[in-house]
Amino acid sequence: MGDDEITPSLEAAYAVETPDENRRLYAEWASSYEETFVAAKAYRYHLHVADTLVAHVRPAGPTLDVGCGTGVVGVALRERGVSEIDGVDISPEMLEQAAMKGVYRQLIEADLTIGMGVADDTYAAVASAGTFTHGHLPPEPLRELIRVTMPGGRCAIGVNAAHFEDLGFAAWLEAAVDEGLIGPYKLTRRKVYEGSDPSTPDDMSDIVGFSVR
Repeated sequence: MGDDEITPSLEAAYAVETPDENRRLYAEWASSYEETFVAAKAYRYHLHVADTLVAHVRPAGPTLDVGCGTGVVGVALRERGVSEIDGVDISPEMLEQAAMKGVYRQLIEADLTIGMGVADDTYAAVASAGTFTHGHLPPEPLRELIRVTMPGGRCAIGVNAAHFEDLGFAAWLEAAVDEGLIGPYKLTRRKVYEGSDPSTPDDMSDIVGFSVR
């Protein structure tokens, strides 16, 4: 993506190649993101991730919303009874929008490929929707999320289904199980949009549920 290619769109988001390009894109998109993407495309991913996280138990401590963007996951978590929520995102403009939701305890600006600057074992649960996808994050930053999660903490991490296959998330997760970082994981495939075609991997999400060891 060149310097003049910052027109906000899903295609532009999938095409970003560097953290700086990511920041530029979302600086342009932040104020209109929920109107032009969430509402326009009948986005449902955030709801599925929130449902997956709270399906068995409410987090007994703070929850981290990874790649929180404008805060749609945080709102969904709050509606499902989660009260202590922190958000992290690379885009300060998206975080400004998230702050307006009034559901976050604190918001953290960070590049997850570098690290969050948060202490080990801080969170009882971690949720993420739309961050592990084309042009954004590969599987390796999952290690940082595991680090900041308490032993026994629950994670619900959404991964674009095509991205999951292309970047070897299954192999990374199996290695994390073998290493003793996480327990056995469960994959739940859900639609990203209300009208998603299940035969199109880019329209589907693989939500990875696991507990941290």
